[in-house]
This record gives sequence, structure tokens and C-alpha cells, in this order.
Amino acid sequence: MFALPERDREGRRVIFYRPGVFDLREYTNADMLKIHGICYETLMADEENQIRGYIHAGVGTGIGLPYLTLFTIKEAVRIAKNGEKILPMRHREMYGCNINPAMKVAVDFGMSLISQKLRERIRLYTDIKDIEMEKRLLPKEYGGEMPMAEMIRLWKLELEAYRSRLLADDEMSVNLSMYSDAAKEGSVGALKEPLNGCTGASDNTTYGLAGSFRKLEVD
Repeated sequence: MFALPERDREGRRVIFYRPGVFDLREYTNADMLKIHGICYETLMADEENQIRGYIHAGVGTGIGLPYLTLFTIKEAVRIAKNGEKILPMRHREMYGCNINPAMKVAVDFGMSLISQKLRERIRLYTDIKDIEMEKRLLPKEYGGEMPMAEMIRLWKLELEAYRSRLLADDEMSVNLSMYSDAAKEGSVGALKEPLNGCTGASDNTTYGLAGSFRKLEVD
């Protein structure tokens, strides 16, 4: 996955996905999550992206049944549910193309995990030539203007520019005693739990802040 260099007519960045090139023999599901984290954190650092939101476009070429082993059902549920709630990203439009018919059950399951709001923003196509977005933005290999290799080179430059800030995030510490065991395991239901059983009445101002931001919603 990589962000395309040009914005669309509404100034939004487009994130392009090619999961079929992910080598299951060499990499793990943790590597897959790191790829997403690096991409999203880099893009979210730009305030314009936070305001305008994102377009997601992907091709399913190369994806087969072995990919269903990448995550367990419990992991898939937690990733989908928690990802939508905890990432402050405005997912404006989502396009999927060239999806293997054998993966229909997996696609339907994934769609059931996300909110109705996001489901209404997803468009699936048999061929990328039918995609209803600005095709000029896509890699040349998929009907656009700029070769994919050049797009990836430019994206790597963006990542390199943000590298020091991204690595600095690893230096942050989290007070795990404030979270329940369920929350530390990624339980979906724990999203609604107050920190450390706190209801807002506490001498620790950190709790008050957490309560203030708990109602934040991202369209």
C-alpha cells in the first residue's frame, strides 16, 4: 500500500492497495499491521489530510484462499471494529476491484463488521477500468498517468521525511494499569469502558481529558 502523489479534485489523498503482492511465506500479520500503521500515521500528520479525508482504492489481483489464514476470526473482528473507532481518519470513499469470486464469503464477512455509514461508501467493481473515481490519479499500470514505480519512489520520500517523528512514537509509554485486561487484549466491548473503572470523578486530570474526548466522532 502507498499514497498516490496527487490529490483528487476535493484535495483528498488516495491510498492505493495491492494486497495480492504480500508474501505470506515471508511476512506475518504483524508486518501487515505495521505497513498500515506507518502509512496511516504518516498521512494523519498532515492537518490538510485530517480535514479533507481519504479515498481508498485497491485491487484484489493475486488474493486467494490462503490469505484467509492471515488473521483469525477474532483478530479480524477486533481489527475492523477497533480500527474504525480509534483511528481519526475520515474515510470518504472506498473502491475495490478485481476481487476473486472465491473470496466473496470473506468480503461479505468483512462488510458485516463495519458500520452502515462506511458500507454505504464502498463500491466494488469487477474490473478497475470501471472504477468511478479520477482515473488519472491511479498508477499508469491501472489506467492512470504516472508509472507505479515513480509513485512508490515519491511515497518513500514522504515516509523518509516523517521517519524521525514516526520512530519517536515508539518512545511513548502507556500506563497499562489504567486499562482492563479486556482492553489490553483489544476487546471490542472495552472501547466503551472508562479508564480504570473511572466515571469522571477523579483527582487525576488525565481521567477528565479522556472523558472529554470519548465522544469524539470522525465522519
